[in-house]
Order: sequence, then C-alpha cells, then structure tokens
Amino acid sequence: MSLAKWDQLPSLDLYLDQVLLYVNQETAGLLSQNEKPLTAAMINNYVKHGYLPKPHKKKYGRKQIARLIVLTICKSVFAISDIAQMIELHYQEAEASLLYDAFIDCLEGRSSEQTPDLIVKACQAILSYKEAMDLVDHLKEVASDEQEL
Repeated sequence: MSLAKWDQLPSLDLYLDQVLLYVNQETAGLLSQNEKPLTAAMINNYVKHGYLPKPHKKKYGRKQIARLIVLTICKSVFAISDIAQMIELHYQEAEASLLYDAFIDCLEGRSSEQTPDLIVKACQAILSYKEAMDLVDHLKEVASDEQEL
C-alpha cells in the first residue's frame, strides 16, 4: 500500500471524471471487496452538504483531491459528518498539506510523536477494519472453494 503524499497529488486541477479515476486508483488497495469506490453522486453530495469545497469552474484542486482521498478511506469506518468534523478541527491547528501527509504516514505505519492523536486513533480504526474485512473476504473464498469440491 503506497498512497500519494501531498506533493505527489496532481498539481493541475482536475475535472470530475479525472478526479474519480485518480482517487479510486489511489484508494483501491484500502477498500474491501464489498465497499463502493468513489462516485460522482458521492462527490456531489459532499459538496452539497459542505463536506467538500465547491469546484472552481468545474475543476477540483489538490486540497479537494486530498480531502476526497481521506473521505473515501474513512467512510467505511466513520460517518461522513464525523470525518468532516475531524478534518475541520485539525484545520484550525495545521495546514492541509501537513495533516494529509500525517494521515498518509500514519496509515502506512510511519506516525511520529507529532502525529495528532485523533489521526492516530482514526488510522488504527481504519487498519483494524481493513484487517477484519480482509479476513471476511478470505473466509468467503475458502467457503466458496469448499462448495466447489
């Protein structure tokens, strides 16, 4: 699992279809088989409810793409409104690039003493959920294999 850090996110603004392709490629390794990838309807709802800033001239920038990656990864464990609240609480303390990189580092097992506790706990929950869902997927495969015999 290797997610793009802030400086590796697209520097050019992207249209909706490009955002969907990019975010879904980035997050594919963290989603279980039964989780839906990001859709246009989800993005429209996030904008409508204020969880994601509106696109500028139908284009999404780096900050919006980073937020969509975080929302996509977290949505299987947390309510979208809770994720947005966590993000907003931290934006008062640090800038988006630092928070995003801390989140990615934490997910990849590279957290430090400076990593906010809320990010550490969220990452632990996400990784535990992923492990459980991977186990479920494995057990389904074993059961399917046994039925074929």
